[in-house]
Amino acid sequence: MEASSIFRPFVGLLLALATVACGSATTKKPTTVEEFIAQIDQLNGQTVMVTGYLSECEALSCMLYRNKEESDDVDRAMSDMRAALEEGATDVSGIPLPDHPSISIGPGSQFSFFDLRAYFYANGYVVITGEATNQCRSEGAGCFDRVGDLKPISVRSAPAPS
Repeated sequence: MEASSIFRPFVGLLLALATVACGSATTKKPTTVEEFIAQIDQLNGQTVMVTGYLSECEALSCMLYRNKEESDDVDRAMSDMRAALEEGATDVSGIPLPDHPSISIGPGSQFSFFDLRAYFYANGYVVITGEATNQCRSEGAGCFDRVGDLKPISVRSAPAPS
């Protein structure tokens, strides 16, 4: 029996699987930050694509905003709070924190290295694919330490909104 005849079925199977994989690739348009928040209960547990402006991902914070301006507003407020604390303030509750719609991005699985990948896309427009979770948006829920609305799987660059 020829070696090529042994491998033909495997090559055929691989081609079939590749065709199915390409054919089933999602062409769905990514949802916006606002749309994601409005539909979070219906999207809970589903894999979704969300587009927005990614600020820097830090140990306890990684946020996706509608646009750069809103991200900058929050960054300025946080900078003002840090400066006040460094000057000895014990109460920074008088410094207003903008209430822009945003999505908290979780750290991803321990094997996804999301923060490392996100580092290259920080301070830019992205599409993040991940699992939606409404656990932090449920009434009475309080989440800290980067428990996110979106458990990320992948990130890629996206054009700025027009």
